[in-house]
This record gives sequence, C-alpha cells and structure tokens, in this order.
Amino acid sequence: MLLSKEIMRYRLEVAALMVFCCSFAHAQGACPSGVPVAGNNCYFIAANGADTNRGTDESHPWLHAPGMPNCAGSCAALNAGNGGVGLIFRGGDTWHFGNSGASPYTGGTWDLYGWFSNAYNTNISNCVYEGVQTGCIYVGVDTTWYSGNSWSRPILTEDNPTSTSFAANCTYQLANSGTFGTKNMVNMPAYLIFDNFEMTGKCASDSSISSGSSNTYLSGWATSGNYSAAIAFATNVYIHGWTATNTAGTGSESHPITVMGGGGGAKQVFDHIVIDGSDSDPEVAAWGTFPFFTHMRDSMVRYINQGVGQGCHDIHDNVFEHFYYTELDGHINAFECNADASGSTPNVFYNNIFRHFDPSFGNGELIWFCPNSTPEYWFNNLIYDTVSSSEGQSWNVVGPPIYSGCTNTGGQYMFNNTLVDQTSIPCYLPSNNNTYGQYLTTLNNHLINTPWDGSGSQSGHCSGGPGSPTNVSMSDSTATTQGYTTGSSGTVASNTCANDSTTPCSPPAASNSTVGAGTNEQTYCTTLASYSGETAIGTDAANACKYGTTDGCSYATSSHTMVCPAQTAVVRPPSGAWDSGAYEYNSQDPPPDPPTDLTAVVN
Repeated sequence: MLLSKEIMRYRLEVAALMVFCCSFAHAQGACPSGVPVAGNNCYFIAANGADTNRGTDESHPWLHAPGMPNCAGSCAALNAGNGGVGLIFRGGDTWHFGNSGASPYTGGTWDLYGWFSNAYNTNISNCVYEGVQTGCIYVGVDTTWYSGNSWSRPILTEDNPTSTSFAANCTYQLANSGTFGTKNMVNMPAYLIFDNFEMTGKCASDSSISSGSSNTYLSGWATSGNYSAAIAFATNVYIHGWTATNTAGTGSESHPITVMGGGGGAKQVFDHIVIDGSDSDPEVAAWGTFPFFTHMRDSMVRYINQGVGQGCHDIHDNVFEHFYYTELDGHINAFECNADASGSTPNVFYNNIFRHFDPSFGNGELIWFCPNSTPEYWFNNLIYDTVSSSEGQSWNVVGPPIYSGCTNTGGQYMFNNTLVDQTSIPCYLPSNNNTYGQYLTTLNNHLINTPWDGSGSQSGHCSGGPGSPTNVSMSDSTATTQGYTTGSSGTVASNTCANDSTTPCSPPAASNSTVGAGTNEQTYCTTLASYSGETAIGTDAANACKYGTTDGCSYATSSHTMVCPAQTAVVRPPSGAWDSGAYEYNSQDPPPDPPTDLTAVVN
C-alpha cells in the first residue's frame, strides 16, 4: 500500500511537471513560418479574440495589440523588452480607429513607439537592413491565417468614407494622443518591421495640422538621441482613402494629411509600399514629410502630391504618377531630398518612373537633390507626360546658397536616363549660382524635346554635357517617327511614350537613333560593384547599372501590390557601345545575375 502511495505521488509530480512545461511552452508563442523572429516569441491578434486570452496561438488570440489604448489584460502585460517579438494579425479583419461603436475599436492612436520605448536604450544588432533581422519587433501577418474565403491584408481604418473631393466634415477624427499627440493612426519606433497592412479612412478638419508628425498614417520612427545604427521597416503596406475639409491646413508647406512622416535620424526602409489615392482627394495629402529615405524600393506612389525627405541613399524601381497641385499648399515636389545620405558607399537613384501628372502640377520640382561629399549615381530613370516646372528645372540639383550643405563635391553621374518634354536637365544648375555643375557628369541620356540648360556659354558647367554626342536629343516629331512616342497626347503633354505599360519610350528597332549611340560606361558599374560590403549598392545597383531596363516593377491594381521584376532584363554589353537612354535594345552577352531584391511578392 505504501508503494502504491509513492507511485501515486510520483505520478502526480510528473503530471504537475508536464503541466508546467506545457504551460511554459504555450507562453512562448510559436511563430509562423517566415516570420523574422527567432524562437517562440509571437503573439496573435484577431477580431474574434479577447485580451484575457493567452494570445500565444491562433486559437487563443487577443482582440487588441500592445500599444493600442484599449489593450488590456494579458495584452497589456506584454513587455517588448529589447526586441525579438512578433505581433501576428489575422488577415481579413478590420481594426477601427474612429468609430467607437465598431469592434475591434483601438481606442485611438496605436502607439507602438510608446510601447517599445525600451528599444531606444539599446543598439539592437539583430535588426539591420542587410543581415539578421530576428532582433526586430515584427508587426505583421501569417498569410495562412485569415477570415473569409482567402487571405487579404488586415485593415486599419479611421472609419471616414472615401471621397475624391473635399468633405463637408469629418465623421471621425482622432484626438491628440500617444507619444506625439497629433492625430496619428500609428506611431512607429525604430527597430520595428511593419508589414502587410491596409490603412484607410483618414480625414482632416483641423487647420493647425502642418507638420510631418501631424495627422499621419505612419509617423514617428525616432525623435531624439543617437540613431545612427537604428533602422525601421514599412513593407507591403497599402495606404489610401484620405480626404479633408476645405478649411483644413492652409499656408506654405502645410498639408492636412501626411501618409509617411517622421525622421529624427533613424534609417528607414520603404519596400513594396503602395500609396494610391485614386479613391481619395489627391490635393490634401503629402505622401512623405521628412522621413529618412535610406532605402525606398519597388513601390508605387500615385494620385497625391508632395514628397519631401532626407537621408536619401538607395532609391530604385519606384513609380510616381498622377501627381496634383494642392489648393491648401503652394509647395509641391514629387520627390524632394533635402539632405542626401553621407557614408562610405555611394547614393543611387535608378529605375524610377515619373509620369502622367495632372495639369495643375506646375509650380514644383519633379526631382530635387541635395548632394554632398558622397558620390551619387543616377541612371535608368524615365520622366514623361509631366508638367514642365515653373521653377526652372524638372530635375534640380541644389547647392549653396540655396542649401549650404549641398556641396555636390562627391561627384554626380547622370547617365542612361530618358527625359521627355522637360524644361531642362541639370547641367547649368541656375539655383546654385553656376558654381556646382562642375561636379556633374551627364552621358548617354535620351532627351526628347528636352533642352540642355548648359548650352552655349554655359557648356563648361558639367562634363560630358551639351557637346557630348552620347546624349541624344530629338524633337517630339522625330521621336514619334522612330516609334519612341505615340504622337498622341497623354495626361498633360501633347506627346507621350509608346509601350506605356511595359517599356515606355524604348527603341523599337535597331535603326533607332539611341541604339549604339552611347559610350561604354562599365566603369561606373565596376565602381558600384567594388562596394561589396553593402548588397544594395555592390550587387543590386551594380547589376542594374549593367541593364538597359527601367520599369522594374508592375502594379497589380486588384491586389494593390507591386510585382518585381516586371520584365526580362537586357544587359548592356561589357565592351562596345551602349545605347543612349534608359533602355538597351538588344543584348550582346548573357545577362548577369538579377538584383537580389527584385523578387515577386506573393500576398
């Protein structure tokens, strides 16, 4: 009998130990496959959840996420520590920011910045752009977990109806709350990956809204301290559906709504972002107000106005189209960078397209650069069917006295771009008092009805400029005769590119003027390849330098995603003449390996 009691006690102890072990295992929260979090450190959020649940698996999710004001119970107890935690949202569900009668209701601004404040005291080495990212906070999805018949992005909405014109009033508008206290939907910290959300329904009626941290979809990143190593990611996010009243925000450089705002020194990555205001009022929102564009790639920005940032380093394969003038702000630029990145690797701007601007967009710059002592390479870019700038240039490279920090002394290399019906290309640099064009080299560009601004007595202000035969100039009529353009009007221009949706303004025949007209500039590609310590420059940009392609991504309007690459790359010959312009007509050798980041994103 005694033996039986001992056996029974042993069995009870084993059972208790098993319960303890299993409870401990559940508390860790196993992460779905593909989530960039090491170990079992994931928590789950769904519209059918409860904050009293344990939140550590998809069968027992929370209703809210940490940082949401209504987060309570087990949800409120989660401490982010120093990173390496995943918050996984169920696809197809909607979280409400404006309508308190809807469920789940966030309670107001989702302040991830405030929740993850511990990270600002630590350099999280495993949250970097290239390499191990398991130390980041991951806020995103498991594409195998969803409500409805198929997966779609979880939706964050401020609950205002969409409108393509001014609203009579805002049905809902966030109160000042969270770390920044300025009507933002989501406050983001550094060391965080924000992935695969749809954001919509923002409205502005407050005339005091005027800064990049105000009334913003995604705001924050970092505001003080030393963030030279910090980085934040916004990936696969679709943002749309904004409007404002006609009294919201007036005066110079005032936008009632900002899509992506912030700065403070943290490096930022925007990857496969879609900002599509086709269902919105394009006049009332800036797509970017002073973020740090360390890496912006494979993204679409359309039906909106004004993007201004700094820290620009690696900008490629983006499409900017259907830009508008704003009645509420006299300052507009499609892509403005007031301070390019300084560092040990060059800055690059390639495979970007600007097109189909509204006729109202006439008093801003298309592209505005502020180079410094870091070399810059601009290639494979295409501009067409846009309004010529009333400020003197479509592509402006500034320097003193406009901005004293824009010294341009690192050298700029502008080659193999195609510009159609533009005011000029930046050889003369009129805003720089004719001083800084000496650092600019322009080669192999295709200029359709686009004059040299360095002609005549100004021809010495950049090398390889007006006298270079590799820069092919032609009239609109010649371009149409040779098949580069259609001869019919676009949105604003009297002539527009042929093959608009695939390879716009590319040479259709070997006899075209740009084919074989350029010089071989493989030395630029070799120089980029020498920066092997950074894949974005040493591999991706170096390979793209060798390609004669642009329009590297296509936009899937049904799913609001970017699919990259959109076409087969054509390599420029390692020896012998290149074509001028953004496209190479025919490859003479097998193509190099494609850029490592140009992969299809399945959503």
